[in-house]
Amino acid sequence: MVKGIRVVRGTCPTFAPGIDQGLLMEARIPRIERMLTRRNAWIALGLLALLTACAAFALRDVRVDYDFEKFFPESGPELDRYLEFRERFGYDNDFLLFGIEREEGVFDRALLTKADSLAARLERLPLVMKVLSPTRLSEPIVTPLGVFETPYLRFAQDSLLAIDSARIWNDPRIKDFFFSDDGKSMLVALNAEPGLSKEKCDLLLADVRRTLVETGLSDARIVGRIVGQDHYIITMVKETLFFLSASIVLLAIFLWFGFRSLYGVWIPIAVVGLAILWQVGFMTALGKPLGILTMLLPTILFVVGMSDVVHLLECYLEEIRRGVPRIRAIAITYHEVGLPTFLTAVTSGIGFATLGTASIPPLQEFGVYTAIGVLVAFCLAFTLLPALLILTDPQKLLPRKDEGSPWDGRLPVLFRWTIRNRRRILLGFAIISVLGIAGASRIKVNNYLLEDLPNDDPLKEGFVWFEETFGGVRPFELEINVPDSGHSVWELAVLKEIEKVQGHLDTTYDVDGMASPVTVMYSLNKAFNGGDRSYYRLPDDSLECARMAMRAKLMGKQLLGSITSADGRTARLSGRSVDEGGFIHKGKNEALDRFIAQEVDTSVVRFHQTGMAYLIDRNNATLSTQMVRGMGLAILLTGLIMLWFFKDWRMVLVALIPNLVPLVFIAGVMGVMGIDLKVSTAIIFTISFGIAEDDTIHMLAAFRQHLRQGLSPAYALKRTYLRTGKAVTVTSLMLLSGFVTLIFSDFASVYYMGVLITLTLAFAFVAELLLLPALVMLLMRKR
Repeated sequence: MVKGIRVVRGTCPTFAPGIDQGLLMEARIPRIERMLTRRNAWIALGLLALLTACAAFALRDVRVDYDFEKFFPESGPELDRYLEFRERFGYDNDFLLFGIEREEGVFDRALLTKADSLAARLERLPLVMKVLSPTRLSEPIVTPLGVFETPYLRFAQDSLLAIDSARIWNDPRIKDFFFSDDGKSMLVALNAEPGLSKEKCDLLLADVRRTLVETGLSDARIVGRIVGQDHYIITMVKETLFFLSASIVLLAIFLWFGFRSLYGVWIPIAVVGLAILWQVGFMTALGKPLGILTMLLPTILFVVGMSDVVHLLECYLEEIRRGVPRIRAIAITYHEVGLPTFLTAVTSGIGFATLGTASIPPLQEFGVYTAIGVLVAFCLAFTLLPALLILTDPQKLLPRKDEGSPWDGRLPVLFRWTIRNRRRILLGFAIISVLGIAGASRIKVNNYLLEDLPNDDPLKEGFVWFEETFGGVRPFELEINVPDSGHSVWELAVLKEIEKVQGHLDTTYDVDGMASPVTVMYSLNKAFNGGDRSYYRLPDDSLECARMAMRAKLMGKQLLGSITSADGRTARLSGRSVDEGGFIHKGKNEALDRFIAQEVDTSVVRFHQTGMAYLIDRNNATLSTQMVRGMGLAILLTGLIMLWFFKDWRMVLVALIPNLVPLVFIAGVMGVMGIDLKVSTAIIFTISFGIAEDDTIHMLAAFRQHLRQGLSPAYALKRTYLRTGKAVTVTSLMLLSGFVTLIFSDFASVYYMGVLITLTLAFAFVAELLLLPALVMLLMRKR
């Protein structure tokens, strides 16, 4: 008897007497046996084949998509404001920026001729709304004789080019937007039609790249949503195939070492592989493409679904080794392991499904569809697997030479060590928990626009080049509203308040390339004063300002339409900034709000930040709260299921604690290592909890079964550890091998998921073998 557990012979805590359970088992197993016929097996295979054909047919239309805007919240006042703003002023991310370089300087007649040709050709392409190039811009000058348009760059003559380049350098509106500070790079901007589909984006990008080659500018750098989406999708397809293939190979290796038979490899792979095919086919039939998160679904399903199949096979082969006939062995397996397997599917599904509580649609889809996939894998484990076992000679699943499991000698030694050192184990895990909580307090919520890509990725390198050369490409949008219906943004008092904010953005927030009613009025004032640079400012009095506003059509209706509304009461201040991360931008936004509250007369004009980048940052800032809420829901539901199953609150603690301590540990690792909380790292907690709980359920279900058979708690724990512990070890190693493949991803989000989930599951495996027995010893001391 194991010291430390009080045993009363003939009784089992909270459970019915063993003899009654044995009689009940004897009554149920024959009913299961009657259903396990070869006829039923062939019928099941036929129906499954029909469903598989339907899923395979649906896969013809499988799509891969990546849309940054899907990471917006589904609803809310900020999203409504942005959508209204976008409807009025246009999209802030449907653009392409072309960076053209020349080491000797871009004010070269041959280079500018190529740039002008590029702009002209791009403007004629389908799906293009507007192209901005300094070679095609003119400055209006109002004189008593009329309005004259003076090109900013008269690059046909070298003598005029020198004069114009000096004039541009004195015009911050043109210089800051189109040219780098060293004069070695210039910018051409393309605005595409709003809301282009993936197919139209591909067509436009192909036309753009062909145009670059035709104009001799194939080495120009390109950045924009259309390019990023194309690059992401190509990488996603490549990595999805790699991860799934690597998982299959690694799991096949573990299955071979676990069962040492060819049938022991292909039967589990066939069962789980079919679940993946069904789930992806189901998503495709619903018109859902694979995204940055759902592309992981095949790999996760393959790894998670394999766990239940292995537990069922281990139990089945154990009965076969004991000489039990095939059909009865299958019936005993599903009677003993069936309910725990169902509970593991439910708890895993709950872990994934709670991601649906997040406000980010890709997270919701990933959680819901993965949860459905887990249940699909469970259904196939209870239909396809028994059908295959009925039709397969059990000797083909057994190794030709049974040399025993390598864990047969190691687990007894580890069990004895665990029992002897149970107090030290409890103390050690308690210390780890305290350290984990301390480390977790250092975690901060942060995100970058292109954080997924490695630093040596061509797209990332181009993005960084634009950041360093042109002051960033992160869109900045500020909505301007005049509350009084009798006034407009063109009044001098309003413009002066906007000018204050614009100055703060320029000097403190570091926004470049700004366009606003103030910059328009600057240009109008300069134009109405013969192009004199000293008049690039606001007019001196309100009447002059009103007169210029009436003539604002000289600047072009298209330009004004992108700056102000028709009634003049709403406007935008747009620009670009360096992507310093959501955490830094949150601080800058708070400083901007304080400046507006203290320095701006909000009774005259009001400001509200909006835009794609702002919404993504704001949503990520609330992500931690959403994930904590989802995690709490998963723990609560799992605890209630455990209470229903075991009818003992002590067993609920034993089931939860070994799986919560690893989460605290990994949170501490994130804090110490400086790993930020974002979409990709936030979801690892619910995923890991749902997966790790599976082995705990199998361990405790076996413990419960042994208690019901009349064994003492001490002997029931030993039997569970030595028998079920082998299956838990095999499945844990397979889980680790499956998730560790994700560390080879080019996407930082997938890489961190692989690292953190692998570490969490490894720690959970250790807790399963050390902490769980120690907790049972502690909590089951008394009946």
